[in-house]
Amino acid sequence: MLIGEKLRRFGADKVAFLILLVIGLLIAQYVVSSRSALELSESINLKGSGLTVSLPVGNNWKRTTSDFVFVDNEFRLAAQLQISSDSGITAIWRYSIIPLKIAPAERFAQLANAVNGKIIASGSDKYGYFTYDYATIIGEGGLIMIGTTVLPNDRILTLQVAQKGTGTELAEKVFKALLASAKYFDDNAYAKGLNFLNEFKNSHLPSLPLTELNSQNLVDFFRIKDSAGNSIGFTTDSLTYTSEPNDGFNFTLSSLFFYSPSFKTIAEQSFFRADTTLTIFDWSVKEGNQLANRQEITRLQLDKNKIVTIEKSGRIEQFPFTNIMMPESLFDLVVADFLKSNFDSLYIEILLSDGTIAPVMLSRIKSTQTSALPARSAAQADFFGVFTANIKMYYDGSGRLVSSELQGNLTYRRERTTKASIFADFPQWLSKIEQIEQYRDKRKNK
Repeated sequence: MLIGEKLRRFGADKVAFLILLVIGLLIAQYVVSSRSALELSESINLKGSGLTVSLPVGNNWKRTTSDFVFVDNEFRLAAQLQISSDSGITAIWRYSIIPLKIAPAERFAQLANAVNGKIIASGSDKYGYFTYDYATIIGEGGLIMIGTTVLPNDRILTLQVAQKGTGTELAEKVFKALLASAKYFDDNAYAKGLNFLNEFKNSHLPSLPLTELNSQNLVDFFRIKDSAGNSIGFTTDSLTYTSEPNDGFNFTLSSLFFYSPSFKTIAEQSFFRADTTLTIFDWSVKEGNQLANRQEITRLQLDKNKIVTIEKSGRIEQFPFTNIMMPESLFDLVVADFLKSNFDSLYIEILLSDGTIAPVMLSRIKSTQTSALPARSAAQADFFGVFTANIKMYYDGSGRLVSSELQGNLTYRRERTTKASIFADFPQWLSKIEQIEQYRDKRKNK
């Protein structure tokens, strides 16, 4: 009797345990199932590119970037889901502005090696609008799924979904759904910028010698003022042309930038030389921070293979000079030609004097500032990469810059003035400006 009672109790305990186990599994299944109900965001536009993508939303998904952010020459957009303390999923879109030299299979192998993992699946398939090369990698941190494609504008789009702990099926579902969400629209600011710069390089630049530049140097002086109207610096720009150069460089653009508000003093001297269609250039930049008593020299060169080489602080970097890029030295000329075009807005990328690349949206603006200037004489440049700022620029009837207003990490206004006015306010720079002029004339007469 006693033994039978024990057996019955033992059986009841097992049943109770099994019931609790089943309930736990059902709860876990419900939690996973509820999180597996994937919902995608509305299309998220990458400014100027023609590209839209989606990210997961709801069910505890959180955006780690509010919009595309620019890091290491690529735009990134990301979201993550925390399933438990040791489980989660991360999804990251990457849009690279620098052409990648290696094939997808090699990229996948490098990623697998970086995470001490191995590729367990790979292939090529169509999801939505595009055909992607893809791979699945098992590494120390969990599962990684990566897919990549070349967009119609020759830019590389990559999606990477990483999963650790539980949630493998959900990660696979997210990966495929996001790949299918990407869309590209041909009528976009990038395509317009490409057409415009092609015309600028092949028509506008070669025609400059037919203007007054053929008989004289184009020289401009600008006073820099703060928001209160105080004079805090100046810039000088000089453009020269020679029809028969010994070194292949027809144009020489020399400039000097001096900026000295109360908290810092910066001086930059730039010599930019190029041929008439911008197939080669040689650009030397000296920048000094007088507060830190430091000077930095940067050399930027474009060869006939369309490769830019940047020498800076003992380091050398190289990357392709794409058809959407334009050196900063020619920026004022680019904007002037944009205002003469039929475009209302377009996208370009500016190679800055420090060697970084800045995505820029150019658009026409209307302002009371233009009341004394000709029609179609004002533009706004929105920089939205690592360097974020907007510049309003105003031109006269001959296409020469009259004034500009910059708002960003630095905020100031440039106003065209005379050489005598600059010397009156900044006499210590007289000898330096004269040296630049002598160098300019020497290059012109080569």
